[in-house]
Amino acid sequence: MSATSAPFGFRPSYHNSGVVRQKAYTITSGLATDIFSGDPVKLNDNGTVQLGTSDGLRGGTVATINLLGILSGVEYTDSLGKPTLSNYWPSGTSVLANTTVTAWVYDDPETLFDVQFTNPSPASSVQPAVGDEADWVNATGGSAQTGLSLASLGTGKAAGQFQITGFSHNIADALTDTYITTTVRINLHHYKAAVARVS
Repeated sequence: MSATSAPFGFRPSYHNSGVVRQKAYTITSGLATDIFSGDPVKLNDNGTVQLGTSDGLRGGTVATINLLGILSGVEYTDSLGKPTLSNYWPSGTSVLANTTVTAWVYDDPETLFDVQFTNPSPASSVQPAVGDEADWVNATGGSAQTGLSLASLGTGKAAGQFQITGFSHNIADALTDTYITTTVRINLHHYKAAVARVS
């Protein structure tokens, strides 16, 4: 049973083609916020990737922010010339002059993701939440040891960044659990118009 809050970020789980792909984008050298694998990201006005909040930082708001996708990891050459592959972007990292930081992002709007969701009525089935929308939440960021996000799905709302499409079929989970793994799609997507729930 999922009785413990143990968020793991947004984990790609399904695509109609059978293949989940990442695409290369860019992060600005020295960007002053950690972005973890599994964090939602947005496309900044200058064409670079930032955390999916109003200001691109942990303190920003998330409501109505269109998302580019979910960060998978980063690739860069550090200031000493060492090629680096990492699950996350460490805040303030400087890279070798005239080199690029590659941010790998799951940006296909048809990709589905698994994420932890808090049952709004524990002991009652969350099945009616299919089709509902919600924003992402992340008070603690992630783990510098694993590089993995601690993001989870927030409570339901009329118009949110994500839309619930179902629930994980883990044999240890029940639809009445307090914390359950839900499957979502990005609803407020940079490359696609939002879709409202049909009642």
